Amino acid sequence: MLYLLLRVFIIVFAVTAATYSQTQTVNERLAATLNNQGVTQFRNGEYDAAINTLNRAIELSPAEPVFHRNLAFVYRDKKDLEKCIAAFRRAIELKPDHAITHNQLGAVLLESERYTESLDEFRKADSLRPNDAVILLNIGNALIFLNKYKEAGQVLEKARSINGDDARIHSSLGFIYGMRKKYDAAIAEAQRAIELDPKAEEAQFLLGHLYVASGDKGAAIAQQRKVSSSNPELALRLYEAMNSDKVIVIDAKSAAFK
Repeated sequence: MLYLLLRVFIIVFAVTAATYSQTQTVNERLAATLNNQGVTQFRNGEYDAAINTLNRAIELSPAEPVFHRNLAFVYRDKKDLEKCIAAFRRAIELKPDHAITHNQLGAVLLESERYTESLDEFRKADSLRPNDAVILLNIGNALIFLNKYKEAGQVLEKARSINGDDARIHSSLGFIYGMRKKYDAAIAEAQRAIELDPKAEEAQFLLGHLYVASGDKGAAIAQQRKVSSSNPELALRLYEAMNSDKVIVIDAKSAAFK
């Protein structure tokens, strides 16, 4: 039986430095300085210091959504997802029309296995920023976790029509086609993903499983050998899967924040 693992991809998380203007109050200027200091601490891996500094910035300027969003990034890297979610929600309360924040919150909710909430946030992002291929990719992947494969396929095909050069979209489509037993189309998508990103581990993994599912064990063995020198761990996973009777597995905790 088909045994696959899907990673979820999102828009890059990026902390934001504050800018200064002549109309700012003294507290707002100090808050901006503290925010920038917190961003530097975060980039240096000083998470606790960054949290303290950003909270000081928020105390001085509580209505600035950038500060709450940056705090969410720190909590995300600390794997404190509940505090991360709370910080993103506060940023959205202050600036509800910011598509990227909705998308980022959706990604954390997906990692927390809160799939329906995640999909809601991705759809809000899409309504604010339509025809963004990465947001559509996230919607498609959330639908996969909710076992809505037909709708996921439609969304992912739209994403592909917008950006046909994103390996992640092809990989997710390959998964969908594999679930629907359209193995030729699935294999073509996985191969295209690898062409676009030869280091795409999940596409390599997907391709091996698709060969198994389609009954081409020889191609599966060749794929396993192909990756054995560059990625022994992946080759072992493929070997174990080829000799397994497990059904499809989708692991939300493997979500890739790239």
